[in-house]
Amino acid sequence: MTNVKEIYKCNICGNVVEVLHEGKGQLVCCGEPMQVQEKRYTRQI
Repeated sequence: MTNVKEIYKCNICGNVVEVLHEGKGQLVCCGEPMQVQEKRYTRQI
């Protein structure tokens, strides 16, 4: 299941997707499941 604001990346072509609506199943690109990326926070100075 995908959740809003999650970021997924294809390890083959590098395509990146941000989830806008939750859904069942998994995201697939280039015939392979996309991998959820860790949340990265930036700090403004």
